[in-house]
Amino acid sequence: MAGIRKLYKHVRTVVLIKSDDLLEAAVFEFETILYGVDGFWWQWNERDNLEGFSKDVNQHIFTWQPHGSQFTIIEDVPKDRLAIRIKKPPQVDRNEFLKAIKFDESWVEIIK
Repeated sequence: MAGIRKLYKHVRTVVLIKSDDLLEAAVFEFETILYGVDGFWWQWNERDNLEGFSKDVNQHIFTWQPHGSQFTIIEDVPKDRLAIRIKKPPQVDRNEFLKAIKFDESWVEIIK
């Protein structure tokens, strides 16, 4: 990270949060943080994930899930994040759609 800071004045992290149905999303960004190694203590939880806690405020900051190869940095979602909700569109009748675009089977070639 220090090497990147020599090249670029601003290094930002962008977070995208999506609902399971993909109809809601939120996004926010913040200046990327360099975490010092000595500022944390670690323990295994009951699910065999390694959790990192800030020594300063004893707050859970990291979770490493070795079985899923995932490393999570826990971040509060700010109130001023950009949040959107998309109205679910009605389902389109397939045959009506194909007719409307004047679909021709010659557009598709099946390769064996």
